[in-house]
Amino acid sequence: MNIKHSLLIAVTSLSALTAANAQEKVEVKVTGRALFDAATYSQNEAAKTQDGTMNDGIGIRDMRIGFKAYYGDNWYFRGDASFTNNKVSLKDVYLQYSFNKNNFIRAGHYTVPFGLSSAYSSASKEYLDEPEANIYQPGRRIGIMHTISNDHIWWQYGAFADNSALTTSTDKGAQGYTVAGRLVWRPVLTEGAGFHIGFSGMHVKSESDLKGGSHIAYAKKYLTAVDKRNAMSLDLTDARWENKFTAEFQGIFHNVQVSSQYYWSHVNCVGGNAYDTKGFYVSARGMIINPVDYKYNYVTSGVDSPNSGNLELMLGYGFLDLTDNNVLTNSNIAGMAGAGKMTDYSAGLSYYWNKYVALRLNYHHMQVKQWGQADTKKVNALQLRVQYMF
Repeated sequence: MNIKHSLLIAVTSLSALTAANAQEKVEVKVTGRALFDAATYSQNEAAKTQDGTMNDGIGIRDMRIGFKAYYGDNWYFRGDASFTNNKVSLKDVYLQYSFNKNNFIRAGHYTVPFGLSSAYSSASKEYLDEPEANIYQPGRRIGIMHTISNDHIWWQYGAFADNSALTTSTDKGAQGYTVAGRLVWRPVLTEGAGFHIGFSGMHVKSESDLKGGSHIAYAKKYLTAVDKRNAMSLDLTDARWENKFTAEFQGIFHNVQVSSQYYWSHVNCVGGNAYDTKGFYVSARGMIINPVDYKYNYVTSGVDSPNSGNLELMLGYGFLDLTDNNVLTNSNIAGMAGAGKMTDYSAGLSYYWNKYVALRLNYHHMQVKQWGQADTKKVNALQLRVQYMF
């Protein structure tokens, strides 16, 4: 039985349970989203030579269908499946028990708590694609997590299996694991103004294969979901474990929001060697037509997007450095050949027609200098998105 059939059966069963047992107060809500992108590109000769010519086109960034189920005041279940690229994949699938609104435990498949990115869904991020430094956010994993908070402190932590737990039998090699946590301090936060400071840490035990090797890999695409070629990549095939950290700032002042993060990663390799990388971004957005105050989300420690005919302007800068010059100079590991440095300057407009429909336009100027290449790649991307959620 595939994921699509399983999801259909689950929705049907929960709907029947609601009808047959109304006295148990099971509430079910169907959810969905679709994000349609169109993009056009320009490149310098270095980018064309090293990457090939990027192709304009259209694509589906994300398409999901799912449901939420509530039982009483304590139990909550969520199930989402994605149908992007004509493939079915699991997104959020978890069971949650709340002791109260500020204290809950979650078990299943969901986003690992690490940095600001873990507070936003794909449809509510500031830009159409993640800043390059958010490559350190591992996405969704199977695990268990605890969240506890009050007005000033918010803490989320958990333990997770590696990504292969969904796709690969352990007879192919030992699974890795991740232990992660995100701590947020909100010293000043009122209805229309305030800020928070956050810190996240993560320890990753790398996966192994039957040949006895283990690796930690990063691949960063250009900031677009239409032409999905890699801008640079890194595969450390002698990795043992990784520690990574991020410090974050997020502030709101009425109709203006500012966000920033710094990332640092330390990979321990066989023989006691190490490989260090880092990244950073800063972004500002503000409502310029029909401005209203941004609303802080105390549950996720993020900021909610507007939804009432607002036009939003965004500006940002980011960089990602996947090079460790000392190691690259003295190593012959093949997976290091794609390492490099990437920067981007970004601008965008988002029009929130209502709480369900948005029209968004992004521009990115990206530069990539790969290890061993004499010339810097330069790529411009102009992208349009139509998105709706329910």
